[in-house]
Amino acid sequence: MVRALLCGIFALLASTSSAYDLIREYSGNTFFDRWDFYDASDNTTFGNVTWVSETNATSLGLAYVDIQGDVILKVDNTTNVTYGQERNSVRITTQDAYELGSLWLIDVNHIPYGCSVWPAFWSFGPQWPYDGEIDIIEGINLMTYNQMAVHTTPGCIYSGSVGQLGISGSTTDCSQPSGCTVMETSPNSFESGFAAAGGGVWATKFDDTGISIWFWSVGSLDACLMQLMVTKCSVVNNSDQTFRSL
Repeated sequence: MVRALLCGIFALLASTSSAYDLIREYSGNTFFDRWDFYDASDNTTFGNVTWVSETNATSLGLAYVDIQGDVILKVDNTTNVTYGQERNSVRITTQDAYELGSLWLIDVNHIPYGCSVWPAFWSFGPQWPYDGEIDIIEGINLMTYNQMAVHTTPGCIYSGSVGQLGISGSTTDCSQPSGCTVMETSPNSFESGFAAAGGGVWATKFDDTGISIWFWSVGSLDACLMQLMVTKCSVVNNSDQTFRSL
């Protein structure tokens, strides 16, 4: 059984000098107002899936806001699909684009996992795949850890000198097919460990100084980060980085 993906607060913030101002929030009953549904077969991994329109996703119960205000995005897990046929699922893309100096947060309660499942939360340039890609959440089949990645044009080399908690992949050339990958080491970052913990939050800094991604399990969320997801916060402190907000 493929489980539903629950998205709570999803806030994007833009940098202003040394602080961040909240400029957009996708949550609750207005969540889908600024997203487009990809209404076609899979053009990324060429899997046996059809990304349905918003109308079909709503009528099939694959995209909706529940009574708790959580956003549900899911794959059809009730239809018996025969070999070679495509299963209905949902792929959505923001209508908004964000520049360098922005910070993106996503709060997730649950992520689908299991054999043949490939959930992902990622960003891309104006002309994908030529303008690059940032994979924030991604796991394939029976992977037990989240994998982050950056895909670029030739010329971007990961130095490996920056401090990180994850494990780097086999290449430092981010233009290679695999991109520059970092495997999360926390067992609660994906699959059953993530579900058992009750979810988590990712923050991605898109900046000219570099691209940084942080993950907090629900049980380890900094109190100030939790406040930021509800209102605003003066300081969000992690062992690796400090974010400031008005």
